[in-house]
Formats: sequence, structure tokens, C-alpha cells
Amino acid sequence: MSEPAKATGRKNTHAIILTVIGLIAVIAGGAIVAIPHAPMRGSGLGTALIVLGLVLFFIAYLRFTRK
Repeated sequence: MSEPAKATGRKNTHAIILTVIGLIAVIAGGAIVAIPHAPMRGSGLGTALIVLGLVLFFIAYLRFTRK
């Protein structure tokens, strides 16, 4: 007989996904801001991606800490 699988917390899964997306956004935004002659440099996209990534990190933190 096999044991029934226990479901993991959906809050933690959601927070992990938000953290990964936030990390990708911060890295992409940092690359746009820091690399000379990047195609979108100076358009504000890099700054927007960094801010979006930080907001996603904050939401993921709240999802981890709330019960």
C-alpha cells in the first residue's frame, strides 16, 4: 500500500515562484542599466525592472511570513 501524498503549502510555492521571477527581473534590469551600449539603455526599462523585482521580493517575503 502506498501512502497518500501530502500537499505542500501553496503559499510557499507561490512565494518561491515570485522570488525567482523577481530575481530574474532584478538581474535583467541591472544588466540593462550597467552594460554600455545595451539596446534599451536610457529608456527607463532597467530601472522599472529593478523596481518590479524588488516589489516581487517584498510580496514573496510577505507570503512566506504570513500564516
